[in-house]
Amino acid sequence: MLSALMATTAAACFGVANFLGGIASRKDTALAVTANAHLVGAVLMAVAVLVWPAAGAGPADAAWGALAGVTGGLAVVALYAALALGRMGVVAPLTAAISAALPALYDVANGTALRPVTGAGIALALVAVVVVSAGGDAESRQAMPVRAVLLAVAAGVGFSVTLLAFSFTAEESGYVPLLAARAVSAVLLGGLTLLRSRVYLVDAAVRLPAFGSGLVDSVANVALITAIRSGPLAVVAVLGALHPVVTMLLARVFLGERLRGVQRAGVALALVAVVMTALP
Repeated sequence: MLSALMATTAAACFGVANFLGGIASRKDTALAVTANAHLVGAVLMAVAVLVWPAAGAGPADAAWGALAGVTGGLAVVALYAALALGRMGVVAPLTAAISAALPALYDVANGTALRPVTGAGIALALVAVVVVSAGGDAESRQAMPVRAVLLAVAAGVGFSVTLLAFSFTAEESGYVPLLAARAVSAVLLGGLTLLRSRVYLVDAAVRLPAFGSGLVDSVANVALITAIRSGPLAVVAVLGALHPVVTMLLARVFLGERLRGVQRAGVALALVAVVMTALP
């Protein structure tokens, strides 16, 4: 129950963070937006480690966190760039489908046993992501250049590796892996931003959504690592990938992107899947 609740919370927060990051990336580069968001995240994670120190953290935990920082940071850049280029209601589900399927397959292949209702919930969640992704109208598909599709796929693979890296950290390491991840990604992406534009901060017009994305993303990562440490990775991966539902709804409300009947059905399937996987 805790794992499903935390994974769903992470999905909701990731959905908000992705929406804010996508909005900011339409007026500044995805690289700069992600660097600024992850700098905010690094500061917040440093505070979290100071408030809740972890005596059991070792070099391996920091190393896995650092790897997650590299893959996750580059994945976010790819996602924000894709969101800026294409329709949010198509990009986000495509990325989510990949980021859910790969870790779930890895977990099941390594012998994780799932109750029938949990397995059915996972399958239904994957169907929901595909339905939401494939349900766009002709205008949505025409607004999806090949580059946006490739970036969305790259983001999905990057998020899969990130999730797996976090799953290899010890529970006793607390938030140290998250701090390592955000510190590495902030330095890496910040350095690339400075090399490219010689200016670290994003444009003043988009600092609020960029910084807001970093704040909400930090909450999402805390919920995600809590979920990973309290339940099967397959469940966490799939429920955590439901963030397109939130991104899509926000795009509908604030950007006027339309939802077709099949996409609304996908949202309903996602909600049912959450309930099924959370059943004791």
